[in-house]
Amino acid sequence: MNRDLIKIGIIEDNNYLLENYREFFSHYNDIQLVFTYQSLEEWETGGDNLHDPDVVLLDLVLPGKGGIEGIGLLRRAFPLVKILVISGDDRQEAIVESIKQGAHGFLVKPGQLAEVYRAVVDVSRDGGYLSPKAAARVIHHLGARVEDQLAKKLTKRELELVLLLKEGLTYKELAEKMFVSVYTVNHHLKKIYQKLSVESKSQLISKVLNKSF
Repeated sequence: MNRDLIKIGIIEDNNYLLENYREFFSHYNDIQLVFTYQSLEEWETGGDNLHDPDVVLLDLVLPGKGGIEGIGLLRRAFPLVKILVISGDDRQEAIVESIKQGAHGFLVKPGQLAEVYRAVVDVSRDGGYLSPKAAARVIHHLGARVEDQLAKKLTKRELELVLLLKEGLTYKELAEKMFVSVYTVNHHLKKIYQKLSVESKSQLISKVLNKSF
């Protein structure tokens, strides 16, 4: 059994895009597609799945129940699941609300399928992912006031790392931006998580968005 296998589910109402996802992910040995549905209602009545997903790709604009409501439904059904929202709705409100409701990542459509794969891997392993456009919306939402509040609890280097995290960078990219090793990035993150009482990158972003620190 592949211990690094990532089991994914997809809820996307665009059948053409859904077929593209099926075809694309079939070429990856580290991805197992465990279900695909075109609405939340279809997923709810689809019967038991053989495997709980590690990551669910979720569209926001769906027939019937919307994706924002779906985030909570999916997390209650699969307590350990990571939710990766992939949506053409790039409004700041949609992105911020998705993360507040518990989404672990956000990609803005249309995007490259290679970025979708990278986001799935990052969300599964590191706990969060924001595409550049989504990160820009989040940064705009936060404003300087939140940064000032964080600065009271974090060192200058730790604050720099938090601000870079919001750009959706991988640990390797964070290390390159800060001119340090990946080990040093992990060390800083552990200190940040401890100071802000969080356990993952997605929890950190959510806590910052909710200004609950």
